[in-house]
Amino acid sequence: MSGPDALELRLLLGRVQSLSDEHWRLLSGPRQAMADHAWVGGSSAGAFASRLEDAERRLQAQLARAVQLLRDKSNAPVL
Repeated sequence: MSGPDALELRLLLGRVQSLSDEHWRLLSGPRQAMADHAWVGGSSAGAFASRLEDAERRLQAQLARAVQLLRDKSNAPVL
């Protein structure tokens, strides 16, 4: 792809990559606190920790997918 659309896609790719880099570990702090037993509460704390871990995996998958879709569309090289 070339022209203004390609430039827009590359700018968008840069922005999405930046957001991905910034938020990739968004849930790591709370997840690590759960692993370190900073929060107690019996089985509900364990269930929350499991949901938090799943949410982190899904967030990372969505961020990676967004970057890859834009990279594919703009034919941008992997950095």
